[in-house]
Amino acid sequence: MSYTQPRCNDVAAPSSIHSPTGTLRPTTSVATARYGKSPSIYSYHTVIPPGSLSAPSTLDTQMKWNSYPHPEGQLYFQARLANYVVVTEANVYRQETESQVSGCLKFIDDIISQQQIMIPPSSELFIELDEFPLSCAYYFVDHDTRRIFWIEQTSTELLDMGTIVSDSHRDIALERLYWVHVEFFPMHIYTQLSPQMVDDLIGVMSHGAADRMTSRSSTFPYTAERCSQLLQLLSLQRGRALDGHTLCFVARLWGAIENQRFLTYYGQEHAQLDRLQIMTPEEDMDHQWVKTIANLALWGIPDRFFFELHDLFANEQVFVDQWQIFMTTCVSEWHTAVIWTFPITIATILSCLLSRASLSSALPAILSASGSLAVGSILLLKHHGLEDATASFAARYLRAAKSRSIGMLPSAIVFSLPKGLYLWSIVFMVAHFLLLASHVVGGLAMFGGACFLILLVWAALYVTSPDEYDQSSILSKILCRWHSIQGDPEGAGSPA
Repeated sequence: MSYTQPRCNDVAAPSSIHSPTGTLRPTTSVATARYGKSPSIYSYHTVIPPGSLSAPSTLDTQMKWNSYPHPEGQLYFQARLANYVVVTEANVYRQETESQVSGCLKFIDDIISQQQIMIPPSSELFIELDEFPLSCAYYFVDHDTRRIFWIEQTSTELLDMGTIVSDSHRDIALERLYWVHVEFFPMHIYTQLSPQMVDDLIGVMSHGAADRMTSRSSTFPYTAERCSQLLQLLSLQRGRALDGHTLCFVARLWGAIENQRFLTYYGQEHAQLDRLQIMTPEEDMDHQWVKTIANLALWGIPDRFFFELHDLFANEQVFVDQWQIFMTTCVSEWHTAVIWTFPITIATILSCLLSRASLSSALPAILSASGSLAVGSILLLKHHGLEDATASFAARYLRAAKSRSIGMLPSAIVFSLPKGLYLWSIVFMVAHFLLLASHVVGGLAMFGGACFLILLVWAALYVTSPDEYDQSSILSKILCRWHSIQGDPEGAGSPA
């Protein structure tokens, strides 16, 4: 095989080959228009001739094309040329389309002949017609090496393949693209591929299931439950000859695994062994004072959300099960805050009807509860249904929410508002009630009641916190136990 792939730091070649006869643009199996088409279907009634089958098409094409329906339903076409096989989703049974495809194939063959490029005998060409005549996107796959390649120099940047750390890392990306191609075009090739890929996949999935069950921060893309379901399907195919439907979902699983291997630097000198392991240097967060003020104003809750969001989007990767757990917890917390603001608001308003009641002392509690209700309701509406979002959607969501200067802090603050304002409404309501009681029983009794409430809060924090969170001062104990209730491990340890 004589084709080569450039390193990531190679000078990028032009993104397409132009000539008076056509334009050739390199692409990848994940960059095609397969799922981005907007077809217009025109249905009609027709006459059914007598007999069991309609007559075959009499359209005369220059090449012998075979058509195959993909298991999902998409029709594609395959033909064997002298040196390789070609596949396309363009409907070559239309004369005009077949002429454009033939023109592109001739253009590719001319380039191969002029540059004396050796195409491996197990190669397969994919072409996708562009809007302009004799202009198409293409790539080759080699079924022996399980790689995707092109007949021109290109780069990982132009093909949007991501950055690499070595040639073997690049090969993982190319193999992932190979499996995506096999997933999209499985019906004509299954007899030429070895069923051993099923046994190999069962071994990988079994290890992944065990890794997920024994590690809370596994990097395997599927949960233990999902692995068990997939292993049941794969076990049914063990020992059987491959068919197109089996090859389709086996290739999809291999593509997902190879993609995760690429993201976690599988087989490299420094592989990512833990989901929370940061692989690339992170920039220091600017405006640290914003985080400090937010934590003071909102009971330290933004700190918890900040670290959870940071871990959720570590290395800009999202594991869908972790996203679902996080979002379910958020929605539950917002819903609880919204529900409990109602009795606080009602109790505070009713207390204003009493004699000697002051509306000015009740106003902070009412505003805090109303703010919690408003922000919580907005968050619930905006995030409705996101508990079941896909990993790709979650990644887009978190990437858009991440600030270049302060990271996930804006989202952490907003997520903290319903609970933080709800807690402030409780504080203001209690203060309002104590002030109201002072008019009845006197200031000394009010002070005693306030001290009693503080003692109760401290006792609750002390009893519900682990013994190892012992600090040197009462204030440190209270703050530390509050952080432990919030689930923040950073604030639970002993001070340096």
